[in-house]
Amino acid sequence: QAVGSALGRAIRRRVDKTPLRAIDRLFGAAITLVGAALVVSMLAFGFGSLGVPVVSQAIGSSTVVSTIERVTPDPVKALEAKVRSLFALDGLPRLFEAIGTGTALPVPESGATAAQQASARSVVKITGNAYQCGQNQSGSGFVSSSGRVVTNAHVVAGVTQPVVLTPSGSTYTGRVVYFNAVQDLAVIAVTGLPTAPLPLGADLTTGATAVFDGYPLGGPFLSSPAAVQNVATINSPDIYGANPSPREVYYLAADVQEGNSGGPLIDAAGSVTGVIFARSATTSHLGFAMTTQELAPVVAQAQGLSSAVSSGTCTRG
Repeated sequence: QAVGSALGRAIRRRVDKTPLRAIDRLFGAAITLVGAALVVSMLAFGFGSLGVPVVSQAIGSSTVVSTIERVTPDPVKALEAKVRSLFALDGLPRLFEAIGTGTALPVPESGATAAQQASARSVVKITGNAYQCGQNQSGSGFVSSSGRVVTNAHVVAGVTQPVVLTPSGSTYTGRVVYFNAVQDLAVIAVTGLPTAPLPLGADLTTGATAVFDGYPLGGPFLSSPAAVQNVATINSPDIYGANPSPREVYYLAADVQEGNSGGPLIDAAGSVTGVIFARSATTSHLGFAMTTQELAPVVAQAQGLSSAVSSGTCTRG
């Protein structure tokens, strides 16, 4: 150990007397800068996703933070999301096998079409605080018409001021103008939202492939593959686990995660054909999305909705 220490001191003295000293300091400064940037990124990600409008908007308008966010690798953002998911919830329902087949087909290989890739620009992250339950909630949604975002009701349940974050990094405070706990659908009105809306497409049939877009674990945007393994009408409970009612749903071979709730199911043409709302309680890679049967009427009236409505009570995670 003494020999090693002596050798180390000798090398350090030699480095200090040569041009290597400048290189050594440069690398040290670079490492410090990278470390500081990662800390800023993690703090900004955490505070910006807390669902507090004034905080989210301040962080979203920061040039420094936005620059760091652009250069932060997606794996790092995904790690941040996993950490945050320990504290933030989206209330993603788990449906039991009483309503399903209990078997999931293999998830298809990824390979989005150009139209599906373009649809990502209209998929937003939604966060908010449900003070009744003392929790932060996070989910996904899509722009259905000018200034209107469709999501799941359980994403905004108990939230009075949902925060909408666009793929470009802009943040907006919205208001819930439609809330239906039975359908598990909600509409958020967002003043000044410049994002283009996505069109509705035809319902998919068994065997069809698609992608579902969203922000799993409240992290960076992710477009994931899915295959329709069945389309059926089930008796599904409301977001509070009561009052079951008939609902037409897709059974999807898909890796649905917390945070995907409210995200759109996108066909090859880039049109919305459903909304993710649940995953199986017992079978891996089995997710559920509602078809356009209930979605289409809500989208049709969304543009004309402007008055804030009650967002119900939150569901404790």
